[in-house]
Amino acid sequence: MLEALEEGGGRLQIQNEKILALRSNSSLTGGLVKTIIISMGIFEAIVLGIVQGLSEFLPISSSGHLVVFQKILTPGPHSILFDLAVHLGTVLSILTLYRKSIQKIFSQAFKSLGTKSSSHGLQLVLFVFVANIPTAIIGFGFKDQFEQLFSNFTAVGVCFFLTGLLLFVTRWKSKSGQMKATQLDDLSGLESMTYGKAIVIGIAQGLAIAPGISRSGSTIAAGILIGVEKSTAALFSFVMSIPAILGASLIELKDFSAQDEISLMPVISGFVAAYLSGLIGLGIVLKFVKKGRLEVFSYYLWALSLFILYKQLV
Repeated sequence: MLEALEEGGGRLQIQNEKILALRSNSSLTGGLVKTIIISMGIFEAIVLGIVQGLSEFLPISSSGHLVVFQKILTPGPHSILFDLAVHLGTVLSILTLYRKSIQKIFSQAFKSLGTKSSSHGLQLVLFVFVANIPTAIIGFGFKDQFEQLFSNFTAVGVCFFLTGLLLFVTRWKSKSGQMKATQLDDLSGLESMTYGKAIVIGIAQGLAIAPGISRSGSTIAAGILIGVEKSTAALFSFVMSIPAILGASLIELKDFSAQDEISLMPVISGFVAAYLSGLIGLGIVLKFVKKGRLEVFSYYLWALSLFILYKQLV
């Protein structure tokens, strides 16, 4: 009996040491939060999947909300495998909703390459490539600084406030803008895009690695403010996020190991929750973009920011 207790105590001590070591390695690469914890319940997985799916597309910052909810639901960060699952779930929701647009984009792009002509599809592919260059430079160049922000709750609160301010400014530009593209697969609005504008939007996406800065909010708002047609700004924002998220996911895989001990059911639950809530989030934000009412989300972000900053002061 005594030997069994000693053996069990030894295992518990080793397990605790593993948890502490794994938590100390939590970091950020390419906009994804690297997180590891030994166990996660299905309920937590579903909640975090829903938070990821909704906040990835609603202009309220998925990374910032995951930082907040992870503090509420668990004493430490979550697994790399789970993070990959929920991010891939949101990518699948983009591919589902914009499937006709993406099919048209690649169809036109390949046809243009074959005939050595220009098309909206080929232009969009090139714009996305150009936009992700500054995103990558910012992500890798300021990796350590971004990592520090994920453990700084005050910084997260400030970033929420800044996102709200950016969205609020679009209220004047959005009201005066015209909706040229009326369907999801209408690429005619790309006439308002240039390579310079793609770079600006790419910079916005890079800065949105910071928790509390919304990727969708900053890129759509940046596009609208520099004169990109509203629905095209949304289309470009979501399409350009696909290579960014997938690229960051591939980088994450190098840190995946057998120590990332999480059962399969929470991973599947998180993936499905992120996918379904992602579809809902996309539908909601597109309606607000068309109406030119992104500033509606500012009030929520400012309230959340003030709450976080208040809690940090008291």
